[in-house]
Amino acid sequence: MTSSDLEFYPEDFPYVVGIDFGTTFSGCSCVFADDNIDEIFDITEWPRKSNFIYPKVPTASYYERDNRALVAWGYEAINKASQPNIIADYLRAFYKHVHEQFQTRLGAVYDTSKFRYCLTVPAIWDDRAKATMREAAIIAGIVSRSDHPDRLMLTSEPEAAALYCEKKSNQFNLSHEQRFMICDAGGGTVDLIVFEIEDSSGVKSLREVTKGSGGSCGSTFLDKNMRKLLKKRFGSHAKNNKAAIQYLMDHFVTTTKPEFENEDDEYFTVPAVLNLKGGKMSDIGVDDGRLCVSVDEIREDVFEPIAKQVLNLISDQINQSQKQIDAIFMVGGFGQSRYLGKRVQDTFKDKVGNICVPSRGEISVMRGAVMFGVNPGKVSHRILRRTYGLMVSLPFDPLLDPPEKKYTTRNGEITCDDHFSAYATKGECVAMSHCILKRMSLYPRGKLVNDLYAYDMDGKPPRFVTDPGVRRAALFELKLPVFQDVKPDEKVFFTVNMYFGKTEILIEVNNQWT
Repeated sequence: MTSSDLEFYPEDFPYVVGIDFGTTFSGCSCVFADDNIDEIFDITEWPRKSNFIYPKVPTASYYERDNRALVAWGYEAINKASQPNIIADYLRAFYKHVHEQFQTRLGAVYDTSKFRYCLTVPAIWDDRAKATMREAAIIAGIVSRSDHPDRLMLTSEPEAAALYCEKKSNQFNLSHEQRFMICDAGGGTVDLIVFEIEDSSGVKSLREVTKGSGGSCGSTFLDKNMRKLLKKRFGSHAKNNKAAIQYLMDHFVTTTKPEFENEDDEYFTVPAVLNLKGGKMSDIGVDDGRLCVSVDEIREDVFEPIAKQVLNLISDQINQSQKQIDAIFMVGGFGQSRYLGKRVQDTFKDKVGNICVPSRGEISVMRGAVMFGVNPGKVSHRILRRTYGLMVSLPFDPLLDPPEKKYTTRNGEITCDDHFSAYATKGECVAMSHCILKRMSLYPRGKLVNDLYAYDMDGKPPRFVTDPGVRRAALFELKLPVFQDVKPDEKVFFTVNMYFGKTEILIEVNNQWT
């Protein structure tokens, strides 16, 4: 939730940077907005990358054992540790590196004050998580706290991917009122949303038509399944052969995982020395220096449990849409998997017009983030994932309200505190520009401290903010100026403007006091 009294002029920030901050990999693209939007360039050079050809960098940080000093990030961190750490520290190192690349590319015209940013977040993140990401970006120095909020925009990962894929919709003959699904399958998560193309006025925009959904079923869970399979194969020898198992895992991640098509057994070359404590190579299935893992094992133990989760998520989106979906775009690193693509094709070919794997789908989110940064109005409508409301006092109803919430105002009015007053309902389709106005009042010298509450469950809104399933989404505070011509017992009225159709909730207070 952000607000600012400053005016924002996009032309003051002609360089638009898209940052795909992923669960396992992060990437960055940039464009000079005054040029052709098709001239997007990507950051592909990362520290200690070696021969790895993937255009992103691991989302990982490595710290010294006894203090908070950041030692390494990205590929180097993966080499040193297995757990990512603080978001702000990672973003700071990431930001420093990409700007070194920008400076090299732009030369004399490079100027950090001319950049604005779009940062992607998973579709399933709530408002508090988005606020945390914005705060981390400020702490990292990407923008300052005094900057206009629009210098740093947030968008969901599938929404960014949708903008990238919309550019390709013509080649699939998608036009006005046709629908397509984004299945953004990454390393940690899979996010999905269905969009409808609007082109009635000659200017294309996208409308969300389903509640975005997702799950923790990305390609890293294939790695977990494969590691479990290898440990089972090594049996009692697994503990003494951790390095060998890691060697086999590296081969799986770089070669087997992206190319597996459910056709052939897989042969892994094993290290020359294994610690089998007197056992034989044949005991673990090694023959002539190679470990054979059958195609059936890889399919049933590694790929299929994760693929089924993705198929269920796709099916849920199809059911939500009700109307025909004309295409599914498989994007993200896992979205390029041949096995997953074939499973989606076989399962949904009779329900969906086209199953598409766009070229360079692994960079669709970071490039789409740039497109959103240039034109955030491209996504015209969003489906609300939760119900929002404010806490208000209403006349006390002895039949419905508990006596402990009864309150008598200074004017003798008998009210009930803690009422949930809903202003936006879960599942509602809201235009990005749609404004909800609320007239509020305070006594002079008073201070408005109000909480915005969110209710994630389906069904009618709750009666009270203390009901199960209600949580505080944000806090906004307003202190009234001194009014010389207003009596102490005379209320001051003002207007609060609320926007729920944006990626982040925006609340504005109209200072035209009456």
